[in-house]
Order: sequence, then structure tokens, then C-alpha cells
Amino acid sequence: MAFIPVPNTVGVRIVHQFLGQPITNTLYVRYPNPPDFTDLTSLAGVVANLWTQHIMNKLSNQAVLSLLSLRDLTTSAGVVYDYSGPPLPVSGAFGGPPCPSSVSAVFSLKTGLAGRSYRGRLYIGGFSEQQTDGNFLLSSVLNALRDGLISVIDGINNANRQVVVVSRYNERQARQTAVTTPVQSVQVRTFRLASQRKRLP
Repeated sequence: MAFIPVPNTVGVRIVHQFLGQPITNTLYVRYPNPPDFTDLTSLAGVVANLWTQHIMNKLSNQAVLSLLSLRDLTTSAGVVYDYSGPPLPVSGAFGGPPCPSSVSAVFSLKTGLAGRSYRGRLYIGGFSEQQTDGNFLLSSVLNALRDGLISVIDGINNANRQVVVVSRYNERQARQTAVTTPVQSVQVRTFRLASQRKRLP
């Protein structure tokens, strides 16, 4: 697949380890100009601390935040940076038997515009059975995670960077240059336990 540039934007891949499997999510952060290596190293520290403070304490103690992998997506030869320094690795807080590695909660990143090009999704996994009630994740857990994600996004955003949704396709046709739209809100997609087959052991 041909590379589609995302101008002035860094992809931040957030990597958890859970029950011997990786669980990854990507946040996209837009700058006013092409980011340099200093931007990536600074952003890595910010995201590591925000994710530790607002997300990890809401997951199973068998979920471990182990790595952030950042890449400037402006060109195919953009700067890359992998971060595993302090405070990583960080474990979750909930004890008890873990849910299967395929179980995830789905959150929608809203931009205030309609259409698939203008919304993103995050799939957060790594839960304890203490956080469930039958086939449902506890509403308190999901609402806390939503609030945590909002705090992460608010903490990343400043005068020089903004969390965005990236659209590389329009009506199944590849764009020559991706479109980025700032995230305005986060919504819980479902309270029912969802299964991601790709995460099955």
C-alpha cells in the first residue's frame, strides 16, 4: 500500500502487554510545522505520564504499558522515536482474574463533523473480571476511562500541538494527502463486552 502523507502529524502508538499479547492504540498529534526529533521526545514523555496517570490505574494489574512508538507521518522517511523510559513499564491497578485478551472497550473520538472520515476509535483492553457484571463492563469503569481519555487529550493539546482524527481514505478511495480534524469529545461506544478476534491467543 502506497504511503499517504499526513502533514505535520505524529502517530503515537501506545503499546500494552496483556496475557502475553500486545494491545496497541494510536493517537495522532498535529503540529503547525513538520515536527522534529525534539518534538517527538517531548511528546513521548508527556503521553507516557498522562497515560500512566489517567488510564493505567483503570486496568488489570496484568496489563503493562511497555512502549510508546512515535513517527512523523509528514513523509515516508519521517523521524521515528521509541520510548520505554520512566515511568515505563507501568502496570494496571485491578487485581483478580483477568478477562480474556480479546475483550475490549470501544471509545469514539468525535470531531463535530459527520461521516467516517471525521471520527476515530480507540480499543482499550486489559481488564479484570472485578470490572465486569455478566456480559457488561461496569458503567463506572467505562465512564472513568472516557474521562481519563479526555484528560489525556486535554493534557497533550497546547498552543503547538493538537490531537486529531486522521482520514487517509474517502469513499474507499485513497487520498493523495490525509485530512486531519481536531478531536472535540470522547464517547463510550458500548457497555457490552466486545471481542476482537485478532487478539485471541
